[in-house]
Amino acid sequence: MKVRTALRPILILFAVVNILAAALYSTMKKVGIDPDVFLAGNLFICLLTLISFWMMNNGLRSKSTAGFMSSVYGSFIIKLVFAALVVVIYAQWNGSSINTPALLSSMFLYLVYTYLEVKGLLELVKKD
Repeated sequence: MKVRTALRPILILFAVVNILAAALYSTMKKVGIDPDVFLAGNLFICLLTLISFWMMNNGLRSKSTAGFMSSVYGSFIIKLVFAALVVVIYAQWNGSSINTPALLSSMFLYLVYTYLEVKGLLELVKKD
């Protein structure tokens, strides 16, 4: 399997979420989800997932166990720390007007993106 094929579900999810959020923009506002925060979260999490995928894919091709472990732990820590950092910055910037439904929706997207990332990497390992 090619890396491009393994990345396809991640990119499709990104496109589908953006299209749905744009189509349901006013509905999301009525429900209480800030679509701008949600879309920014989707973009940020997708970029983090692509960086993480790249790091772990390089680790899979590493000749040493230490190289593999460094890439896996580094990818995990970078993803977790940057996601937490963005939430803290958002909370500091907006003060008491934090949009919790948008943050929770973005956290759910984080889980879905992580699932697709791991699934794609496992398929790469199986095919090699």
